[in-house]
Amino acid sequence: MRISLFCVLVLAACDSNARAPLPPGPDLASLQNDLAWTPLPETDGGLPPASVCNTDPQACYTVYAHGDHTLYKIDLMAKTLVTVGPFNAPMVNGHEDTITDLAVGSDNTIYVVSKTNMYSASPTDGHVTLLGAIGTCGSDNVAMTLTPDGKLLLGDFQGEICSVDTKTNPPTVTQLGMMGSGMALSGDMVAVADGTIYGTGYLISDGNSKGTGLNNVLVKLDPATGAMQSQLGATGFPKLFGVAFAMGEVFGFTHDGSGDVVTIDPATGKGTLFNSFKDPSTNMGISFAGAGVNPMVSPIP
Repeated sequence: MRISLFCVLVLAACDSNARAPLPPGPDLASLQNDLAWTPLPETDGGLPPASVCNTDPQACYTVYAHGDHTLYKIDLMAKTLVTVGPFNAPMVNGHEDTITDLAVGSDNTIYVVSKTNMYSASPTDGHVTLLGAIGTCGSDNVAMTLTPDGKLLLGDFQGEICSVDTKTNPPTVTQLGMMGSGMALSGDMVAVADGTIYGTGYLISDGNSKGTGLNNVLVKLDPATGAMQSQLGATGFPKLFGVAFAMGEVFGFTHDGSGDVVTIDPATGKGTLFNSFKDPSTNMGISFAGAGVNPMVSPIP
């Protein structure tokens, strides 16, 4: 039997997103015992812990992030930023289209969105390819993720959650529902392999100038309705416009010009500074606009 292991730790020397199989027989049993792996009953063979990345880096998924016009990836082990390249998006109203968020499919396709267009982006140089014009989810398109079953979700900053059908031309945006409890996404959400969707939220009444606007809250969302299932806790950080997942933790990317990236405990919501990044071309702190990772990323730390 061939069992595919996958995990989320990204290495600079590992751009492959393929999942490498473990050898069968006694070697597999030995490795499982060493890693204290207890298979999950709802999966075929279970999901391996993220620590497998330490022994099998070829199985890792890339964590992507971006500013308004540039795609990056993060080397989580070295805590460094790698520039993939500029989006080179087409001109809209006399200016290069501004990319507001990113999502990665289970086939590793990178999707990026603006207020008016949906694109795919090259993992090699960042350049985008237009998939079609797109309407807005509520007030704007600020948050996006793909689920393990292939549903593309979109969110705005007023609490609305939508689905997007990229098979139609142009892509069709359909409202699923509101987050509720006066909450909205501060900027992003991310799905993981067990179907959980995490997001960074704030109270709409606070805006971005006080309260939860300066201290975003980690939330869980219902993938079918967009409703907020629970508030997990305050992160201690503002304007988390990008969200990814790695090593059993949520990663939040700030849009305040600090370039700060934080790890967020998925049980408590507490954030801890991971590192601060400057754009190599400007030496200025990056205002991250979005982030993403393959939705088959393991939730197991």
